[in-house]
Amino acid sequence: MAVNELDLLVFQMAVESVRSLCLSFNDKAAEIAARSRGNLLFDVRIDDDAEVQRLAAIRYRGGQIGVLALDRQGLISRYCVVDGTFSRFIAPLENWTNMPVSMQAKIDVTHHAGLFLGALRNAGHMLRN
Repeated sequence: MAVNELDLLVFQMAVESVRSLCLSFNDKAAEIAARSRGNLLFDVRIDDDAEVQRLAAIRYRGGQIGVLALDRQGLISRYCVVDGTFSRFIAPLENWTNMPVSMQAKIDVTHHAGLFLGALRNAGHMLRN
């Protein structure tokens, strides 16, 4: 099994094992990252989307990124693994997460989050129901 396939399998297993736990989305994303040996990059809100309210991303070795979506009902409804082709969408969200909270409060990244979700959907990931 190739490393990328193994990362995907471990990510999927981690998502399924955490999905039903009574935790906040951020805590679920952090737990999935810990169980699958990835690094949580961000957890951001999505405004004005009929289906998704939050997105989180987890980086794995080899540049793979696991993406989680929280639906309007509060469930992790979609997830996928993508490669570096989405880095231009991920970078502003990751940078914002690494800022002090006082700086985060002054910068709105919901537009960047919406663009990332749109790019995922255009590529066939996170499709609407």
